[in-house]
Amino acid sequence: MAKQTINTLQVYEQKSWAGLTTDNHLGSVFNEEPTLVSSIMSRVFGLYSHNGMDALFTMLGADEEVEADKDYDWFLKGDDEKAIGIVSFTAPLLTKPGVNNLPFTIVMSEKYFSYTDKLVFDDRRFSVRVMSEPTPAGTDWAYEVKIMSGDPTKFIPPTLLAKGKQLSKEYSPQERTLSKTAGETHFTSPFRMRNSFTTLRKTYTIPGNMHNRPLVIEMMDPKSNKTTKIWTQYAEWEFMCQWYKEKNRHLLYSESNKTSDDTYIMSGASGFPIIEGAGIRQQISPAYKFEYTQFTIDWLEEVLLNLSINILPEDQRHFVALTGERGMVQFHRALENYSARFQPLDSRIRIGGSGQNLNFHGQYREYMGPQGVRFTLIHLPEYDNPVSNRLMHPDGGPVESYRYTVLNFGTTNGKKNIRRLYPKGRKENMWHIAGSTSPLGPNGSFSKGSASAVDGYELHCMCTQSVMIENPMSCAELIYASS
Repeated sequence: MAKQTINTLQVYEQKSWAGLTTDNHLGSVFNEEPTLVSSIMSRVFGLYSHNGMDALFTMLGADEEVEADKDYDWFLKGDDEKAIGIVSFTAPLLTKPGVNNLPFTIVMSEKYFSYTDKLVFDDRRFSVRVMSEPTPAGTDWAYEVKIMSGDPTKFIPPTLLAKGKQLSKEYSPQERTLSKTAGETHFTSPFRMRNSFTTLRKTYTIPGNMHNRPLVIEMMDPKSNKTTKIWTQYAEWEFMCQWYKEKNRHLLYSESNKTSDDTYIMSGASGFPIIEGAGIRQQISPAYKFEYTQFTIDWLEEVLLNLSINILPEDQRHFVALTGERGMVQFHRALENYSARFQPLDSRIRIGGSGQNLNFHGQYREYMGPQGVRFTLIHLPEYDNPVSNRLMHPDGGPVESYRYTVLNFGTTNGKKNIRRLYPKGRKENMWHIAGSTSPLGPNGSFSKGSASAVDGYELHCMCTQSVMIENPMSCAELIYASS
């Protein structure tokens, strides 16, 4: 592993350890005692607060409590109108199917259309009418069709009948006098989605002789910026900071470990299965993960329209994109270049000061495009973490810092499209087990109760949580195409 150094002024390398902290650790790490210019240790390699997915769900009010921690299901419903794929065709004249108003047969993958339906091809200048009810053709369905045109020389180009081409219903034309037939109503069944909860835990033991142990230098809480010279307080701060990071990473990166037969191979020390549900990134369809080499607003606009048209109403097309700091800057520069084509720089807004004391300010964080599309950036610290994001971008910083996870937090029937779920009463549990010591201090008499024989006390955190994207088709990822 590469050494983590800043410059030649660094006296010695940082040391890392996990679990129990003793005098030996503090002696070798914190008790170097030359004269210090500053008594506060700057956390140069850990400037990472609790902000992230946990805070985002809380801010958006996107939490939902459910009755139990068993797998949960929801349904997605596709459009009842759809195009059906062509498998093959046969015709008296294969080079001119339908010529002279002769019937021919189209084999399609589903029994979806019915007698009298008028169907259009991918090139809608060409159409046919279904002349009888479809019949089975193996696992497919055969439709006898005719061209309705009054021009007997007209035929369907064979390229429109190639495998993979599609047909869709226009309407069902009938005779004007004494008609007996009619077009039917078509339905598409919903399909079921299923996800699981994941249980996370974290623990730490504080030895009794370490309680209120002074440090030579002050340590800073990375969240509140409060300082302390007491090891116990710092250890508990760091314990909670790492706990929130782990919860954030689970919501984003978790991957389902369920097998194809709905079982789990991994088991824990108790013998029961370890269950991991799918996080946000796994739930986004692979078809909606778009790679880019050059980020432009024109390209972004096209992606957002693909996520919107025929999917979302025009007044509900607000997308929230999670990205790293490099992505924030990249978006700002792209939008600055894009807007310059339409309006010159407005000096009254962007430039201040006077004479030799001019200043330039402002950053683009939102784009509002045509057809009601709105795109808002939110900084996600997980994408900037150099510890877990080690692949570097050619322009500097981690590749992940240039990723945009585009989420639709709109509402359907009063509920957010993306929600964090947790079992009733089990969202998060925190407790300590007192031994010879508790967080309040040593147990110096028999009148103080303890639950452990350990000379110290234990800290414990546990949560059971999951993420549900009700409509994954309205979310996407924009990913830098690294080699």
